[in-house]
Amino acid sequence: MGRALAVALVGLNGHVIEVEADIGQTLPSFVLLGLPDAALSEARERIRSAAQNSGIPLSRRKITVNLVPASLPKKGSGFDLSKVYDRHTMKSNGRAAGIYVRISHDHEGAGLGVARQEEDCRTLAARLGWTVAAVYVDNDISAYQRRRVRKGYKALLADVEAGTIDAILAWHTDRLHRRTAELEGFIDVIEPRGVEVQTVQGGPLDLATSQGRMVARMGGVLAQHEIEHMRERMIRAKAQAADMGKWRGGPRPFGYEPDGVTPRAAEAAALVRAADKFIAGQSLRSVARDMAADGITTSSAGAHPMDEIALRRILLRPRNAGWMENRGEITGPANWPGILPEETWRAVTAKLKDPARTTTTGNTGRWLGSGLYLCAVCGGTVRAAAATGGRRVYRCKSGAHVTRDQAQTDKLVRGVIAGLLRRPETLARFTTARPDTVAPLRAEAAALRTRRDLLAVDYANGDLTGAQVRIATANLDGKIRDVEARLGAVGMAASMAGLASAPDPAQVFLDAAVGRQRAVLAALAVVTIHPQAKGRTKGWRGGEPYFDTESVTVELREG
Repeated sequence: MGRALAVALVGLNGHVIEVEADIGQTLPSFVLLGLPDAALSEARERIRSAAQNSGIPLSRRKITVNLVPASLPKKGSGFDLSKVYDRHTMKSNGRAAGIYVRISHDHEGAGLGVARQEEDCRTLAARLGWTVAAVYVDNDISAYQRRRVRKGYKALLADVEAGTIDAILAWHTDRLHRRTAELEGFIDVIEPRGVEVQTVQGGPLDLATSQGRMVARMGGVLAQHEIEHMRERMIRAKAQAADMGKWRGGPRPFGYEPDGVTPRAAEAAALVRAADKFIAGQSLRSVARDMAADGITTSSAGAHPMDEIALRRILLRPRNAGWMENRGEITGPANWPGILPEETWRAVTAKLKDPARTTTTGNTGRWLGSGLYLCAVCGGTVRAAAATGGRRVYRCKSGAHVTRDQAQTDKLVRGVIAGLLRRPETLARFTTARPDTVAPLRAEAAALRTRRDLLAVDYANGDLTGAQVRIATANLDGKIRDVEARLGAVGMAASMAGLASAPDPAQVFLDAAVGRQRAVLAALAVVTIHPQAKGRTKGWRGGEPYFDTESVTVELREG
């Protein structure tokens, strides 16, 4: 609220008139109170002309000017100067403003975009006479992404609800939100508290009136449409790039330079070492720990030391083998060189996706069966745990189904595996799957995917019904999985070639480290622990720890 004084002459007497001016949140307008109707329009025009001719900027918001007291007759231009003075020099109502800045993609990671937004918002705050109480930042976060939490935005609304700030400044309304659902939540917080919202590019966001809220909602609908349309174009462009084998852009992929095509030597070498260690039986967590110790970090904008989750995601990428992927499907060869031989990548992928080979426990590198042996009751894996007397036992993760002595179980399993490795038919599984079979298998997989894609054409032409397409798709998907499994077997065979060609493979297995033994076990057999039968088996002698050998089965894997 701004105030100035003027004098009204009534006869020979002068009376002091107080000229009050108030700037509101609504759309730009100029309201005069306290003048006769005939003088209103003339006064508005005189004030606008006088301000323009003198170079005085007038606020682009609703301005109400009141001449007090209303009982005194007022006419002519005697109050124009006071009105202009009020409108120009009036400061804000002392609002404590919060600046919200956001940028969707910060490729440099320097936060320059949000810094520029903040600078412009501070300039606007100074022009409005507002005090900047806080700055809320969401850098490298889209306002349209549902899964990513905008911490700065949440803090902004929390401070509004707490009464810490009563005004908001943003560079544009689309910095605040681009989804209509989020806009409605914003209105629910802002409107009842009378919080004023100003933007550098879009002017005021009037949420105090139904008309203003309608305009805000229309803007929200247009912003959401723009994002959805942009997303459709991006998906189409990426699909076209995938068909052509070109990189589709985005964050720098691990192992490659920012162009997405040129291998980055240090990371590529680290990826090769990681794949070899994992195939040899080292746990994923241990491999990631080794990489972090070597100073290897992720390639994301906020790079951090390599961890198990990031490494798993990286190893599964088809691009490592020179393949193009689009929305989870391999679409063909890429136009960049692969880092890993395809058979190695297939072996890593098969191992990562095989439930029998995965575990979240931390002792898989120390014990042969932890995370590999299965519980016959629930089908889950077992883990090694401490027991009385300093012993260790394998226990079902539920803790109730099976419990078996770790040392005796591992001794039994090692003996069975050694026996299998002495059989020529077992070793043939590693020698028949030669790397030169990769090309035919790859061609077969590509042909199957093409046949699956053509089903859509047959359906569109009316040659197939929807039910027939579903049946044919399921059949082809099964064949594709079978081919991919055979490709994975080729990679596993390559990793086991040294064992199969040894003079005594069984002895090489028994002398190997636990990690190597685990890799052989995972490739060869499935070990299942069953509940023990009641009583003691024949041949058990008192004074010895009881172990039912028939309760542990070792079965050769199919294929």
